[in-house]
Amino acid sequence: MRWAAFLAGMACVAGGIALGSGPYHDLRAFEKAGYCGSVARDDCVTRVSMTVISRSTYTTEDPDPQPPPQPPPQPPPQIPGPYYWGPSVAGLPVGRIVAALPMSQTTHYQLVVRTADGKSHTFGVSGDMYDMARAGTRGTAEVWHGRIVRLRIGSHRADQWSYWSLGLAWALGWIGVMLIAAWGVPLADAAPHLAAFTWWIGIIAFVALHTWRPAFWVVPLAGGGLFLLYRVRLSIGHRNRRPARW
Repeated sequence: MRWAAFLAGMACVAGGIALGSGPYHDLRAFEKAGYCGSVARDDCVTRVSMTVISRSTYTTEDPDPQPPPQPPPQPPPQIPGPYYWGPSVAGLPVGRIVAALPMSQTTHYQLVVRTADGKSHTFGVSGDMYDMARAGTRGTAEVWHGRIVRLRIGSHRADQWSYWSLGLAWALGWIGVMLIAAWGVPLADAAPHLAAFTWWIGIIAFVALHTWRPAFWVVPLAGGGLFLLYRVRLSIGHRNRRPARW
């Protein structure tokens, strides 16, 4: 069991590193790069002019909230007379208690822009940039390695960098770290729900700190290390409780 968890964890960590190292270094290089001069190069950001062609919005419905858990059935009360209609709450006859929650929606904003080379592109932007942009509004598109990664209109900017590959790679690596820390090392076992809780805390910490780029590796190392230390403490406690042999 421990060998299987260790090997599976190592495979997940290796897969996460393989999938995420390229996008991570590309993102770091972009954040450190300056703007190109008259000649475009691969190690600098090219700025090209753009013009807003049109704008649009659409809405998506958020997932329905889960209904509240129903209370356990109460024992049938004593029927006082022939006019009993059903169970009662606080002395009042009721049928079914239903919690009605309103459906929520999210509005998405899009701009269609034309760059200096005549090509049209569609991008998702913030509501502030959408309000400022009109057909004919001019702005700047920042190009990195052949793709547009940022839009600027006035004082507003919209990053178009895709974090999906980085996020998936990080999640895969974090799963591997917890497999090793929770089950792959021969120490006293912690409760499975504690391992699941630690994994979720790591995800929350990463989401909160993802703009701090070292969080990509600091969060897994810190979370896995603390969980291992907890298991070491459990192992020491179990050893101290063993009866001495004479």
